[in-house]
Amino acid sequence: MNESEHSLVRVEIASSLAVLTLARPRKFNAFDLAMARDLLDAVRQVDHLARSGAARAIVFAAEGKVFSVGGDLGYFTEGDDRGERMREVATALHHAVDILTTTPAPVVTALHGVAAGAGVGLALAGDIILAGPQAQLRLAYTAAGLSPDCGASWALIRIIGSARAMDLALTNRALDAAEAEKWGLVSRLTDSDDVTSEALTIAQQLATGSVDALATTKALLRSSLAHTLPVHLDSEADAISRLVDSPNGREGVDAFLAKRTPTFG
Repeated sequence: MNESEHSLVRVEIASSLAVLTLARPRKFNAFDLAMARDLLDAVRQVDHLARSGAARAIVFAAEGKVFSVGGDLGYFTEGDDRGERMREVATALHHAVDILTTTPAPVVTALHGVAAGAGVGLALAGDIILAGPQAQLRLAYTAAGLSPDCGASWALIRIIGSARAMDLALTNRALDAAEAEKWGLVSRLTDSDDVTSEALTIAQQLATGSVDALATTKALLRSSLAHTLPVHLDSEADAISRLVDSPNGREGVDAFLAKRTPTFG
């Protein structure tokens, strides 16, 4: 694997895959400003690779026993400018979330251990979220006198509805992997403790697909809740009409009719 080192986040490239790894395990991948900026830089790097065709799928993983406990609360208390420190960290993380959800390559989150606070919003930025046996989601914001960030309050309402979102956000109850999957917060469960390896397998399967079909499908699904049905139907018609006459669309249709495996460029 070719590897690009940020001090607190690692980017590795191999076989058309980009692997983005949180690498502050001694602090449970908690975000201070340095780590938030490193994540943003790393996300920009993998997005560039995706848009250039060098990365056909992205795995979002973490070192250590947990995915991320969210913000590094100790960092925010080191000076008298708590609000400004929080805004700087949140702004960097929010840019990263926005890029992950709009990058054309599918993003597979490898969720192991605890995702709390900002870690929840970051995990949910993935398009496919794979959860290991020890995975757990907990917002935890109000327990520290804070409110959600990293898109958690936006995503939860849309994924699980108002009643359950309010329950999670206000009570800080923890969801284990099975309950998170039942509620639709994770895509799949795995019995393996090596969640990253399982996520890589999924990403490798995605990488053999049509780049433009995957990117268009991701964009349609991500934008659907912002559109009325008639507007979205027009978007679907435009997209499928464009794809069917594209090189990969022609290959896919021809391969299907010939009952062979397509070879996408």
